[in-house]
Amino acid sequence: MPTPAVSRLRRLRRALYRLYYRVKYVPFAAERRRRREDERRGFVVIQIDALAHEDLERALRRGWMPNLRRLLEKHGWELRRYPAGLPSATPAAQAAIFYGTKERIPAFRFYEKEDRRVVIGSQPSSMQYIRDRLPSDGVLAGGSSYVNLYDGGAARAVFTLSDRKRQTLLGKMGGSRLALLLLLHPLRMARMVLAGLWTYLLEERDRLISQMRGRSTFYWWYLPLMHIGTNVVLRELQTLTVLLDIYTGVPAIYTTYNLYDEFAHHFGPSSRTALKNLKYLDARIGEILRMLHRLPGRPYDLYILSDHGQTPSVPYRVRYGETLGDTILAAVRHGVTAIATVGGYAPSGEGLELLVRELEEVSATSSRPARHLGLRLSRWLRSHYKLFPLVAETVRVSEKDQLVVTYSSSLAHVYWTEPARPLGLAEIRADPQRRALYYFLVAHRGIGPVVTRLLDGAHVETPAGRALLAADGTYEVLEGADPLEGYATGDVERRALLDLVRMPNAGDLVLIGAYDPTTDRCVCFDDQVGAHGGLGGRQFWPFLLTAPGVVPEHYEIRDPLDLHPLLARYRAGRGQGDDRGTGSS
Repeated sequence: MPTPAVSRLRRLRRALYRLYYRVKYVPFAAERRRRREDERRGFVVIQIDALAHEDLERALRRGWMPNLRRLLEKHGWELRRYPAGLPSATPAAQAAIFYGTKERIPAFRFYEKEDRRVVIGSQPSSMQYIRDRLPSDGVLAGGSSYVNLYDGGAARAVFTLSDRKRQTLLGKMGGSRLALLLLLHPLRMARMVLAGLWTYLLEERDRLISQMRGRSTFYWWYLPLMHIGTNVVLRELQTLTVLLDIYTGVPAIYTTYNLYDEFAHHFGPSSRTALKNLKYLDARIGEILRMLHRLPGRPYDLYILSDHGQTPSVPYRVRYGETLGDTILAAVRHGVTAIATVGGYAPSGEGLELLVRELEEVSATSSRPARHLGLRLSRWLRSHYKLFPLVAETVRVSEKDQLVVTYSSSLAHVYWTEPARPLGLAEIRADPQRRALYYFLVAHRGIGPVVTRLLDGAHVETPAGRALLAADGTYEVLEGADPLEGYATGDVERRALLDLVRMPNAGDLVLIGAYDPTTDRCVCFDDQVGAHGGLGGRQFWPFLLTAPGVVPEHYEIRDPLDLHPLLARYRAGRGQGDDRGTGSS
């Protein structure tokens, strides 16, 4: 129980806080008064990109996130572990949350056969291509979208890659409103510059230490500069805009902090480098909590969540000395057809074991030059000096072989460009060359389950066994051991895999990076040491943190699609009826 003196000090501090922001935000006073006339509840969503439930708990235990720990221990907030669905990647997750659909988004990178187009989740043109197929309105109607892939139907979309309305570059950067905010916060701008310099020095130190210990395998000279832009400048700017929106009473606010995702990809999801950066994010969340508690323009509920996790990984290029595209094209061009028929139409038993050994030998001794000088030099440096790659390959297109391979971390899609329609397992097996490549990939030690379409569901196969995922959700092991053992522990993962493979623009072959539960490490088809996109480990299990009562007691979340109704209810004025969503500071 605080003493009277402590209580008076707290009241004085809060009064000074209110006075400070009311003076600072005088230019926005009219906007605040106008919105305060609407007393319906709003919501604020803070997305911590790629932070798994397990790694959040690890960060809390190590003391990196004191504000979130206070919410849990002092204010009784509820922490949930929920399934990310497939693909476990931001383009699909945010489409599901914002619009209630994630159809035709099978990965972070994929190929559209009909349009003969490769879609990449980090390219504005690709994200606009996806956005144009999504509903016009979303849960952010009348609100704000900051540093997201989509606008979500928001009236203000800043630092987003796509929007239902085409914006000028100045508009995407926040326009005059953000310029005014910067003028009102000169000290924060100075802090941003110093934080950028400090971040660069710390990251270079961590990189050198990690490199000397042989841990980091995905790092280029320009990454610290990119991280300053995304993880320092954007972090400060989006926090400023969220604070202003809460002050003026914007009804729906959604912002994504990407700093953890970047560091987890490059250093590992449980690395000290990745987890310690959550400390800076926790401080920004603390600022938002104080504004919600002391000076909101309307009552709000706060949701803190992640869209997926990351699993520690070994890059495929590091383990096998070449990219997945190199392996596949070398296999196709080195006579795999003859090898793949060694065990008959469908190799099994001793025939499959022989195939495994022979195909691995073909892959290991393949010397076909890569397409680009940068890739050839990267492979030579890696094999001779253990240095980092100069060029990352994430898509491989071979017109000669009529193949497109897209890698999205631990998930890869293989497409035959002819015919320009999805192929099922029966068609793949009926063609000798396609059948040969199929069994080559099934046999490869760096690849886990290989999943293909069936008329009544999906077929899953590894060297250990094969199984049927029926359209009604039932799962039957057809031969040998369960091919999803270690990858899917229940119906929710299997259903997610079925939904993924049945997308019309999923690969003709869907590959999951091999995962070893004993080491909790998977194979990543990108050059990264933290992976997500597929199944295996914590990449499939993000988190949701809310105040008591914000999420109905028996509400079940089996996919990010189930988060959409929680936010959509605010548009109809059916948000929470009290102020429990704001927490305390």
